[in-house]
Amino acid sequence: MNRFIRWYNQNQKSFWKVIGVIILIILLIQLINYYFKSENERENKKIDNTNHSNSISNKYNNLRVDDKNSVLSGNEISSSQEEQINIIDTFVDYCNKGEVENAYQLLTDECKQEMYPQLDNFINSYYNETFANSEKDASVENWTGNIYKVQIHENMLATGKYSKETTKQDYITVIETEDEQYRLNINGYIERDEINKSKEDKQIKMTVKYTDTYMDYAKYTIEITNNSNQTISLDDRANVESMYIRDDNGNHYPAYTHEINSAELQVSPRETKEVTIKYYSKYGSTKDINRLVFSKMILNYGAYEIFENKSLFNDYGVFEIEI
Repeated sequence: MNRFIRWYNQNQKSFWKVIGVIILIILLIQLINYYFKSENERENKKIDNTNHSNSISNKYNNLRVDDKNSVLSGNEISSSQEEQINIIDTFVDYCNKGEVENAYQLLTDECKQEMYPQLDNFINSYYNETFANSEKDASVENWTGNIYKVQIHENMLATGKYSKETTKQDYITVIETEDEQYRLNINGYIERDEINKSKEDKQIKMTVKYTDTYMDYAKYTIEITNNSNQTISLDDRANVESMYIRDDNGNHYPAYTHEINSAELQVSPRETKEVTIKYYSKYGSTKDINRLVFSKMILNYGAYEIFENKSLFNDYGVFEIEI
């Protein structure tokens, strides 16, 4: 023991240097092991994700699934969403085969009514622009919920070429009908929501019947009954901010005033009239529109019409309805 103490006293600096090197080597080995373990886990996860996406894609004839997770929510595609993708695949398959009537029948009644009331409308405005002349491939990813971002492009095996210029991007929404069948809203049309909220004020009754939501805007269909003895106008069209919808955060979304003529906004005495107004309101899954506002309603259009300097007219009413 004395001999060890004497040796230690003579070599303690060297001793602790050796101990320090050994500890450093052990820590370095642990760090390297941790790094490679993390890399292996990441690579395995990447392979799993790729295999999962490939396994989903292999279920379809015309579609490639770009990602197994939703773009907005990040949630993994569920089995019910895989079924929804299947109906999109069937739609693309019908279009590729030129079976346009079968493809048309996969659209919801609302989509037909809004965009393609006749088969010829669908052929001329959608099929000919997207699928005619050559077979197409498509890639799909879940945008959020039942909405899918679809890229439709040339079949490289058939044409030997690929061009971004000829790629069509669409947003397709899959709707489950009352008889538990899947149907499609295409070309950026999201859905129709029945509202049926009414308000009566100043001898005017207004009912917001329903809204049609698109990716880039929204359209509200409104029924107005004028019980007064004067022609009214919903707006004078002088200010784009005066007709708007409002969300629960107080944000205003004005109407496409330039797409509405004055006659559409006028309602004669004792007349009931239906009007559809388009608003600058992009689709948002968390947006809650709760008010529709006409802040410059003309309650006596006859007086307004003969007013020489319209900019000085100030006999306006405000009509606001909660939806």
